[in-house]
Amino acid sequence: MEEEVKSEEVIKKKIKPQIDDEMRRLMEERKKKPRFIRQQLWQFKKLDDKWRRPKGRHSKQRRHFKYRPPVPRIGYSSPRKVRGLHPSGFKERLVYNVKDLEDIDASKEAIRIAHTVGKKKRMEIIEKADELGIRVLNRVL
Repeated sequence: MEEEVKSEEVIKKKIKPQIDDEMRRLMEERKKKPRFIRQQLWQFKKLDDKWRRPKGRHSKQRRHFKYRPPVPRIGYSSPRKVRGLHPSGFKERLVYNVKDLEDIDASKEAIRIAHTVGKKKRMEIIEKADELGIRVLNRVL
């Protein structure tokens, strides 16, 4: 019998943002939104599960009848402090090359490598980010 050689990969823990309890509470509050569904989605199989604004003249959903699903409105917006943040709590920064990593605050910001960056430069950026302790949101395994 041949012995199988198991390669032991070191799994690094994901870098967490340094956020206070207030920000953590607001991040949880941001998640408490209803599921906005398209008008008559439950009636027709051909309709996608994507939101489309009801535009019909007699539409009960457009007129906000209580027995119809909710419609997105300004009251459902996220708290201002956490608006636009990544679900992990980091602020996203788009990176094109290694030089862009210089002015990034690793405790509050994470990077997303642009889709136009090739494999060679992408590996360099990931390597440098690991050295600096910066989280890469679209890391390729």
